[in-house]
Parts: sequence; structure tokens; C-alpha cells
Amino acid sequence: MASRRVRIVCISDTHNQTPKLPPGDILIHAGDLTNQGSFSELHKTFTWLQQADFQIKILICGNHDITCDATFYEQYCIDLLQSDSSIVYLRHEAKVITLRYEDDTTAQLKIFGSPYSPAKGFWAFGYPPERASQLWEQIPLETDVVVTHTPPKFHRDESGKHGASGCEQLRQALWRVRPRLSVCGHIHEGYGVEIVTWDLSSANVKFKESHVKRCEEPPPLSKKQFVVDLSNRRRFRALLNDGSVGSMTEPCNTTLQPETRHRSPIQGLLPDVPSPAKYPFPDAHKAQCPISNAPVAVKATTESHGTYGQGGPLSSCRVDQEAICGRRGRQETCVVNAAYTATNWPHRGGKKFNRPIVLDMEIPLIQ
Repeated sequence: MASRRVRIVCISDTHNQTPKLPPGDILIHAGDLTNQGSFSELHKTFTWLQQADFQIKILICGNHDITCDATFYEQYCIDLLQSDSSIVYLRHEAKVITLRYEDDTTAQLKIFGSPYSPAKGFWAFGYPPERASQLWEQIPLETDVVVTHTPPKFHRDESGKHGASGCEQLRQALWRVRPRLSVCGHIHEGYGVEIVTWDLSSANVKFKESHVKRCEEPPPLSKKQFVVDLSNRRRFRALLNDGSVGSMTEPCNTTLQPETRHRSPIQGLLPDVPSPAKYPFPDAHKAQCPISNAPVAVKATTESHGTYGQGGPLSSCRVDQEAICGRRGRQETCVVNAAYTATNWPHRGGKKFNRPIVLDMEIPLIQ
């Protein structure tokens, strides 16, 4: 399949800062645009994003962007974020984005973006632990890029006070989806890039990883950009993820085909999803704040797709057929914590900042 190199610039947790951004095709901002979410703060950041020279700008909010999590402010804040066609504002939803080039070629990426993070204190878009699995099961299996404010557990989530502060259920969802790229922020100390190789062969340990490679950033005083090359250039090793969703490399022992199982929404929290024929990439699939006293939905037990998160040979009835069958080409995921703000409040010794992170990767051209 023909492909084209795309440059993705990742940033998060700017907290009212408007840093100069390196050039690229796609900009991803993984939340915490502001400190308190006021309209004036949001307007300042939006103007900065609007003027940034990218074809597409992917945007989610974070726990500090509190006014974007309230019905009262939707008329103002949400309308502002949706007023520029180059900005794709995602509210726990999936979207297909298209890049168009001067040589008349086009390329597409399937993006899922969500502002949610584990609830802590009086902040926005928080979810309790018992809601996490249902929330992240909403990520479509064919997603190329997952943008979340929270990091997955044990990946770029190191906090000096609390250790690993990411979400385990998100990590498990990434094992099943295995996107090319997972961009997050939230934990300022977790800034950096690593490549996760997923273990798809273990028949005894669920959601297992093979190994993790951390990418070295330039020295603190260096003026070099933080660039990670995941393309097919000869001197670099390309990311082991061809985005495959349907090419069968071995027969399945179930009639359930990949990418077709209908995920039940979180009862009382998320709207009904469209029919399986249209889901998971409709024009808009939005979620509401997942904090509710509604009972937790019980996972159906009549499905015969195997055991969630279980690797191994497809001949086994235990293997996660939906996640593995025809999708073994998805072996690695690049996890990026793009937190621009390096310090935490009250910023003793003054605020410090990280570099935006630049990724070069291959994406398929539209035939």
C-alpha cells in the first residue's frame, strides 16, 4: 500500500502559554489549554491555535479547562472551539481526518480524542475507577491515533508524588486497539516518548507487553527539536504497525468478524451509539461527563469472541479474537506525553517548559 510521510507536532498542558511551534502537517494538543478555563483564557489559546500553520489541528480539553465541562458555558466555549474548520475538537469521539497535498494525493487518519482523566479534586472531566473500563471500551478498534488527557498506566505517567498515575483501563484498551500513536499529557513529569511492543502470543497473561523502548530527548540546553522518526527512511527503523484491520493471516474460529462488535454505551453516561454498520467513525459521536449515580452496565456474557486481552494462537477459544484476528500487523504503539509545562503549581523556582514533540510517520494514501 502506498504511503506518505506526515509530520505530527504534539503538545499538551500549555496552561495559557502560547509557545512557538515547529512546522508540521498535523498539530495535536492533548488538553489543559488553560489554568481555570475562563473564556478569556480559552480565547487567547484558541487565537494561538487558529494562527498555527498546520493543515489539521486535533484538540481535546483537560481537567483544568473546567468551563468546557459545563452546560452553561457550551454556547460560548464549545462554539468557539468549533468555529474554525482547521481545528478538530474532540469530546470523547471518533473522527476521520483527511490531509490533502499539492501533488493531488490525499491521506487519512482515524482519530479518537477524549478529555477524561481519573477524578481527583474539583476539576473537570473526571471519572471514578468503576467507570474506567466502560469509558475506554468506546475507543474503536480501527483507530490510528488515540488522544487522551490522561496517560495510560506505566507509560509516561511518572509523578514524583504519586508514582505511576495513569489509567490501567486505558492501557488495556490500547493493548486491544494498538494504535500507531497515543498522545497524552496531564502528568507534567511524564513528558517524553516511548515505543511499546505488545505481546500478542502469550496465552496465560492478559494485556501483556513484550518490551518498551524510551526515546532520548535532546539535552536541556540544546536548541535541537525533539524529533522521533517512525517513517520508512533507511537509517531508521519504522514503527511496526501497518494499521491492518481486515487482512486474515490465519483463520478465525468464530463467526464474529473484526471491527463489527457493537459496544454498549455506558448506561446513563454516554448516548446510544449508531448501528454497527456505521460505528465507530460517524461524523460525530460525543459523550457526556461520565459522573453519575447510574448503575454500572454489566458486560454481556453471550459473546463468543474469546477472553478480553488474551493473546495466543487463534485456534484457541480463549484468545481475544476481536482484538487479534487479522490485526497482527499492529504490533507497536508510540506513546507520547507532550506536556509543555514541566513544573507543577506553585512552581517553586519558577515555571519551566518542555519542547513540543515532533513525530515523522507513514500513513496510507487514499487509492
